[in-house]
Amino acid sequence: MAETTETASKRGGTLRRSAPKSKPRRKRINQAGRPTAAELEKRKARVMQVATDLFVANGYAATSLVDIARGAGVATRTLYQHFGDKEAMFREVIYARDAAGALEKPGVEPGDTLFDALLRAGQYVHDVTFREQSIGLMRLMIAESARFPEFMKLVATSIFARFRKNIEKVFFALEEAGLIPSGDHARSAELFFDFLLGSHPIMTYTNWDAETPSAEDLRERVELFILGRFGAKVAKTSTTRKAKG
Repeated sequence: MAETTETASKRGGTLRRSAPKSKPRRKRINQAGRPTAAELEKRKARVMQVATDLFVANGYAATSLVDIARGAGVATRTLYQHFGDKEAMFREVIYARDAAGALEKPGVEPGDTLFDALLRAGQYVHDVTFREQSIGLMRLMIAESARFPEFMKLVATSIFARFRKNIEKVFFALEEAGLIPSGDHARSAELFFDFLLGSHPIMTYTNWDAETPSAEDLRERVELFILGRFGAKVAKTSTTRKAKG
């Protein structure tokens, strides 16, 4: 207990006491060494990355929670607490892989020609289809489709429906800009996908042919699509007629 000290003062003939010295405050620390929210997020991201790498490289059956825990530097019980069993973690990896790194959606900009807008949409289709993240995800889904048929069907249907919807919106915007006639834009989007991609995705995802289509191949396919879908009259002005402001 801190003692007070008396100091004599002749001022007014009074005796003054100095105030007791206060104890220094102790710094607050995390109770029981609990990690902060930022540390937990960082740890989760590390676990997800390790789990993704192992599932993609080794498949579902050959990957264990012990392998994931060891690679991420956490206890196996931590995985059970935060993610559940291996199947729950696998499902989370698939959903996270699909949602991560979304690319900017294509659109029609003022001054675009029909060819400009569709070439940009075609580049978006190629970027999404052939980026490393998509290839890894699709290879994993194909490999495990027999084990989780309904789940993989649900995920694949969701991915492609969202993908096609983004392109369908481009065709609506092209009609609004006066560059194409009204029509079945959902069908146009479906044909655009099929024509631009052909057999390249399946050949890439099965690792039978990893060569990505060239820029020249993309341009040629866009030109042929315009001619086949909208006819010679629209194709003739596809590189000169510009979108309405």
